[in-house]
Amino acid sequence: MRKLSLITSGVILMLSFLMVGCNTMKKLEREAIETAIVGKVSPQQLTAVDGVVNFNYNIAFAPKQFYKKLILKVTPKMQYPGGEEAMEPLYFQGEKVKGTNYPVVEYKGNTLGTYNLSFPYRDGMQKGVLIADIEAIMGNKTVAFTPAILNTNGVKEWKTYMYSLPNNPDAIPLFTETFVKDVPATGVGIISGYVLFPLSKSVITDAQKKSSVMAQAAQEMKKILADKNAKITNMLMYVSSSPEGPERLNKNLTTNRFNTAKAYFMKDLGLANTPMAKDTKFIVSNTVSENWEGLYMLLNDSNLKNKAQIVKDLQNAPNLQKREAVLESYIKTVPELKDVILPTLRRADFYVFYAVPEVMQVEDQVTTYYVPQLQETSVLSARTDVNLLNDLAVIAIRNKDYRKAKKLLESAAVINQKPEVLNNLGIVYQNEGNNTQAKDMYTKASIKNEAKYNLGMLLLKDKEYNKAIPYLKAMPNVNLAYAQLMANDNRAALETLKKLNLTEGYEYYMMAVAAARVKDVQAMAVALQKAIQLDPQLKERASTDKEFYPYAQESIYLDIVD
Repeated sequence: MRKLSLITSGVILMLSFLMVGCNTMKKLEREAIETAIVGKVSPQQLTAVDGVVNFNYNIAFAPKQFYKKLILKVTPKMQYPGGEEAMEPLYFQGEKVKGTNYPVVEYKGNTLGTYNLSFPYRDGMQKGVLIADIEAIMGNKTVAFTPAILNTNGVKEWKTYMYSLPNNPDAIPLFTETFVKDVPATGVGIISGYVLFPLSKSVITDAQKKSSVMAQAAQEMKKILADKNAKITNMLMYVSSSPEGPERLNKNLTTNRFNTAKAYFMKDLGLANTPMAKDTKFIVSNTVSENWEGLYMLLNDSNLKNKAQIVKDLQNAPNLQKREAVLESYIKTVPELKDVILPTLRRADFYVFYAVPEVMQVEDQVTTYYVPQLQETSVLSARTDVNLLNDLAVIAIRNKDYRKAKKLLESAAVINQKPEVLNNLGIVYQNEGNNTQAKDMYTKASIKNEAKYNLGMLLLKDKEYNKAIPYLKAMPNVNLAYAQLMANDNRAALETLKKLNLTEGYEYYMMAVAAARVKDVQAMAVALQKAIQLDPQLKERASTDKEFYPYAQESIYLDIVD
């Protein structure tokens, strides 16, 4: 720090006065040279907090160095690349100055002054220089001194960082666990396929056996059977007959189709000689004769211009005999009904559920498993089983096919509003941007911890931190700690983080922030060191994060960030 020196200033004043040639000015020169100003700025490293730089400016006047009729004007300024920020000037006057009311500098004694000054922080002040313009005033004469340099260390900005969600996972979908028990949705795979039957027959044609659907299914099943980590849990078979006359009259048709399809699927998929084949509970059957519900859904999803009228006429028929007659009349006049829609209902579908470890990272290569895109006709014809509808919707959600998932779940909800169905509907509504309906679904499904967690995450994203915390406690993770931290429940956030198995740098950084807020210096230091060790880029952030400003002079903090 440089003292405010009048030696150089005095030379300038002398030259000025000589040029003017004024006796009064010469007198001012002689008296000004006797004035000595010593200035000191603290702290030496200027800092900006919340966009403002605060510092102390100390000035000391020694005895007999300040002329009794002199007024001194001192204007501190921050000069930086691209600009200058001037503060309000400070005035001092000698003992005999009249007409002003500035602080008086004693002529025979020491006069000390400490001033708390501030200025707004601007970008570029990191390389700024703090100076003071000095003017000596006597009567109507003013002489400018050479500006004094007060501080050359620039300004360190302490920033308030905008924290984002440390972990922003997708909402957690729920299986009904009818087919797979105690396995999260991320660890379940499904292989599906189907065959179509000729009208009123239970044979499988060669064309169906060689279809691309069955070829792909057999290929993927071969991979799963060869995977030692995969565990096939069971197979659901869905067999349907259409409600038209020839199918209706064959009372054993659906049962015969089931037996034929079962034998074919087990053989074609390579399951016939496995231990699963001997388990009587391995195959879950679902058979539907006269599949009217499937017909209504297929009609509604068709491109028929009069589809609404057809469905209305069929549903309004007073009895089954009348409904059959209505159907037969439409078969004669609507070719698509006969050639496309009704044949789709003469089918057998299979869904093989298997569990695998969650996605593993091996030498920077992600190993995952097959998740099929479900066939639309397969989805539509499965309407009568709420558990299957829900679990197929989970797969659709994982594939981010929310349109298909919504269709499945809305059909399931008509049959039974199970909490799993409502939770998954909440996920669909959330992805549509309908958060109000999503919250309603999660609330209705809140008997399940996953639904509570999903609701908590939705509230968290809406920045309703206090409301989110009770729901996130259902499945505690780093997001709970984040909500507690944002709600300023810092002690709770710290305790939550201590209980978790932290693996990421930002997680330890959050712990350091929580510890800093509750003044647990040792925990702060340990967590901050670990955060920087896992993510070295966090060191620069920590060095300017306002959260750690109270420890700016503490060696335990400086040793980490310097």
